[in-house]
Amino acid sequence: MTASLRLFALLPVLAVACACSDTNPPAVTEGSAADPLPPIEMTPPAVPTAVTGEETRQVDAQPAGPHGQHDPHGALSPDRLVKVALQHESEGRLELALKTLAEGIDKFPDAAELYAVRASLRLQMQQVSAALADLEKAAALDPDDPQVRVNRAQAYRAFGRYQEAMQDLDVAVERSPDLLPARFNRGALHYALNEFDEALVDFDHCVAVDPHAPAPYFNRASTYWELGRGDEAVKDLERFAEIVDNAEWKRTAEELLLNWRAALAKPVAAAKTES
Repeated sequence: MTASLRLFALLPVLAVACACSDTNPPAVTEGSAADPLPPIEMTPPAVPTAVTGEETRQVDAQPAGPHGQHDPHGALSPDRLVKVALQHESEGRLELALKTLAEGIDKFPDAAELYAVRASLRLQMQQVSAALADLEKAAALDPDDPQVRVNRAQAYRAFGRYQEAMQDLDVAVERSPDLLPARFNRGALHYALNEFDEALVDFDHCVAVDPHAPAPYFNRASTYWELGRGDEAVKDLERFAEIVDNAEWKRTAEELLLNWRAALAKPVAAAKTES
């Protein structure tokens, strides 16, 4: 069987809780979505006491930023800045999200999470070179973070650096064996390298970790098909079509099921003709 199927694409990870997403169109169907963040509450700066006559009052300087003369983000920690940036991104203010992260990096140049989240946004924007630069910095600051490794592997793969991508995914799986994007992306890379037995191990693990996530069923079905295990491939694809809520992918699965069932029926029909 030929490796002509297009698998679900890679799963980039944000430095927050992640889950497989089946709501993206097929062109980018390996995306992950961060859980929506609650609105950020900020305390406005205190109004300075009014001065009269010749009196002067020394007012502490407030950080300037995109919100005007005083920046409410100025006193935030790196973790809080990440949440602010991700909320901006979730509400469609991507440029403001990137600006928040850039200002955070200026204040906290050793905060790996700021580079990592900016890289994940840049990956979504297909700015792979810039994302890789951020990920190299994040990995240098926090080499044990499996999510950074997953995203850097995606950037490496975009440049055809498959061995380095696999090394990062191996480390991510070692650090966090049940991290779905790590297992899923490693399986997809094994599949792309025609290492179908290894891919199957990873997709099996994905299904065991989250039996309600659609994407691993599609990829495992494709892997079963390449291994000549057609009945199991059909079963997984049926499960995928049952639980996926993206209409375009459901239609793709149903069309593929027709083709696979027809292909599996041909040997039976040929045997009956010969007898």
